[in-house]
Amino acid sequence: MFTDRGIAAEVRATVAVAGPLAAANLAQMAMGFTNTVMVGSLGSAALAAAGLGASLYFTIAMVCSGVLTAVAPLAAHAIGANDPRRAGQVAGKGLVLAALLAVPVITTLMAVPRLLGALGYDAVLAGEIGRFLGAIAWAVPGFLGFAVLRSFLVAASHSRTVMIALVLCVPLNAGLNWVLIFGHFGAPPLGIAGSGCATAIIQWLMFAGLALYAAVMPSLAEYRMRPFSRHWNEIGRILRLGLPIGGILGLEIGVFATTGILMGLLGADALGAHQLVMNCISVVFMVPLGIAQAATVRVAVALGSGVPAAARRAGFVAVALGVAYMVIMAVVLVAAPRPIAKIYVDIDAPANRGLGEIALSLLAIAAVFQIFDGVQAIAAGALRGYRDTAIPLLLAVIGYWGVGFAGGWLLAFPAGYGAIGLWTGLAVGLAAVALMLTLRLHICADIAVAARQSLAAVPAGE
Repeated sequence: MFTDRGIAAEVRATVAVAGPLAAANLAQMAMGFTNTVMVGSLGSAALAAAGLGASLYFTIAMVCSGVLTAVAPLAAHAIGANDPRRAGQVAGKGLVLAALLAVPVITTLMAVPRLLGALGYDAVLAGEIGRFLGAIAWAVPGFLGFAVLRSFLVAASHSRTVMIALVLCVPLNAGLNWVLIFGHFGAPPLGIAGSGCATAIIQWLMFAGLALYAAVMPSLAEYRMRPFSRHWNEIGRILRLGLPIGGILGLEIGVFATTGILMGLLGADALGAHQLVMNCISVVFMVPLGIAQAATVRVAVALGSGVPAAARRAGFVAVALGVAYMVIMAVVLVAAPRPIAKIYVDIDAPANRGLGEIALSLLAIAAVFQIFDGVQAIAAGALRGYRDTAIPLLLAVIGYWGVGFAGGWLLAFPAGYGAIGLWTGLAVGLAAVALMLTLRLHICADIAVAARQSLAAVPAGE
C-alpha cells in the first residue's frame, strides 16, 4: 500500500527507488563500453562491424523492451490496490509476450547480412556483421525476459536486486569477452562473434538470476507469477499501454540516429564530435532515466492506492529532482568542457583540432539540451504511471520530428550553421517535448484528483 507522508518523504522514497536504477543503468552502459574496448583491439574493421551490429541489435531490442516496460505501471497499480495476484499475472504474461516478441527480432537480425549485401555493402564487412549478429541474436530472449522481470521487481520495491544483478555482471562480461574474443583457457578465438556470445550469455544469466530471485524470495510468493495461467487478457493490456512506449523510444532513437547520419554529411570532424558529445550526455542521462523509472512506479502505486493527490506529488517531485540534477550537470559541462572532451580524444593534437572545436561548441549546447532531455524523460515516466501513453506518443512525433529534426535540418543546411544547427534543432525539439509532456502531466494529475473528489462527494449508498 502507498504511504502518503508529504514532499520530504516523497523525495526520500523516489531517491530510494531511483538510486539503484540509475546505478543499474550505468552498469549496463559500462558493459557496452567494455565490449567496444575489447573489440576495438581487433582493429578498425572489427570495431566498425561490431559497432553497426550492436547498434542494430540494441535499437530493435530496446524498442521491444519499451513495449514490455508497461509491466511496471500495470503491476505497480495492482500492488497499490492491494492485489498482488493481479501484479503476478501481469508479470507472467509479460514473460509470454517477451518470448513471442523474441521470434521476429531474431529473424530480423539473422536477415540483416543479406539486406546489407543487397544494399551494396562489401561482402567481407557484411559477413563479419553477420557473424556478430548470428551470435548476439540469441541474447534477445534473455534481454526481453530480463526487461519484464526488472519492471516487475521495481514495481514490487526490489530495485536493489536489479542493480546488484547488473553490477555483478560488469566484471563477468569483461571476463567472458576476454576469453571468447581472444581464445583464452582453451576456448577458440571467436573474434567479434565472441563478443556477441559473451553478451548473449550475460543476458541469459541476468534473466536467470532475477527469475531465481523472484521464485525463492518469500516476500514475492504472494504474487504467484505463472506465465501460462488463464489470464490472457493481460497481454492485451500490456500491448495497449506498451506499444506507444515502444513507439516513443523508436522515435527518439530514430531522430538521434538520423541526426548522426546528417552529421556525416558535414565531415568526419562533425560526426566524431557528435559521437563524443552523445556518449557524454548518455552517461549523464542514466540518472534521470532512473528517476523516470521510479516516477512510473511511485505514481502508479499511489493511483492504485486511491491517493491521486500523492500521485501528483510523486510525479512533480520526480521532475524537480531531475531538473536539479541536470542543472548541476549543465554547470559541469559549461565549466569544464575541455577536460570532458579530453576524456575521449586529445583535442589539442593538430589532427584533432577541428573535431575539438566542434565538440566544445556542442558541449555548450548539450548543457541546456540535457535539462530538457531529463524533464521530458521523467514527465513521460510519470505519465506511464497514469497509464497515459498514446497522447505522449503523438506529442513525441510533433516534438522530435516536426520541431527537432526539421528545425535542425533547416538550421544546419539552408541556414548554414552546420553541426551547431543540428544540435540546436535537437535542443529546441526536446524543449518542445518537455513542455508538452509536463503540461500533459498537469492535465492527467488534475483529472485524477478531480475524479477522486467527485467520487468522495457522492453520498454513501448512491
